[in-house]
Amino acid sequence: MIIGNPDCFAVIVDVVESWNVDKSFQNGILFLAISAEIFPKEIQSATLSYEFAELTESLKNIPVGKEIFSMPNEKAYNELYNLVYPDDWDIDSDYRYMISTPSFYDKNYLVFAVSNGEKIRILAARPDYCKEESICILENVKITETFIDVSELNDIIDKLSVIDIRREL
Repeated sequence: MIIGNPDCFAVIVDVVESWNVDKSFQNGILFLAISAEIFPKEIQSATLSYEFAELTESLKNIPVGKEIFSMPNEKAYNELYNLVYPDDWDIDSDYRYMISTPSFYDKNYLVFAVSNGEKIRILAARPDYCKEESICILENVKITETFIDVSELNDIIDKLSVIDIRREL
């Protein structure tokens, strides 16, 4: 099922019956289409009964950050990354900007979103991960972004919200 416009922003979700023993977890595929690019790039199992609801909630709660919204894309991505994963252990992580689900960030696909009150800016990338320092390397990372009207995102959220993942897919 594709919900939204893949040329701008869409959620692609489907249960893969052969990946399920019963309907407990509803394993399947979950992708985001951002400016006609698919994230994540490879097929992997997503636990839809959890991740689908998490993604829907994340999309409902994208914060307004007008300053970040207007930054150049690399600077905005770095700022959002640092809000979600601050260097300082005394600063709380602000996960409201993260719309990646576990199957995304398990493969290091980090997707963030911020609003200016009228539009939503979505930025996605797959930075390299440095295990020794436990951080992502953000220099020279390819960032894919899109802008979508809040009303268009609300239409997508409305469609996502009525899907009962255990019955309809």
